[in-house]
Amino acid sequence: MKRLRTILIADDEPIVRNLIVVVLSREGYSVLEADTAAEALAVSNNCEGIIDLLIADHSLKTMMGWQVAEKMCEARPDLKTLYISGYPLEKLAQEGGIGVVTNANFLAKPFSREALIVKIRDILQPPMATSN
Repeated sequence: MKRLRTILIADDEPIVRNLIVVVLSREGYSVLEADTAAEALAVSNNCEGIIDLLIADHSLKTMMGWQVAEKMCEARPDLKTLYISGYPLEKLAQEGGIGVVTNANFLAKPFSREALIVKIRDILQPPMATSN
């Protein structure tokens, strides 16, 4: 039996967060949600199972999305992350302090349902075995 993949969405915009929850639930993912950085960390700390992917808004008011990811990765080193933002990645990189994001998975808002699903499948797809 195939394990259901779990995704935690951390976004302080209720409309965006709720839309992502609906889309991912319909695609068969188990979805956890948080509207603040503190709540995202609490959800992660209280979740006994595997969280396969964190979808984090770049800015969560009290903390940056990459900071939430760093803290979560201390306890969940295999956690994958997708950062989302209404600002293009180039602008975020110019602001500094997001070196982690520049080499990470990123999706600019607004994005389509299809773009989100393709990006998530790409991130969660197991690496291809190499033959020697």
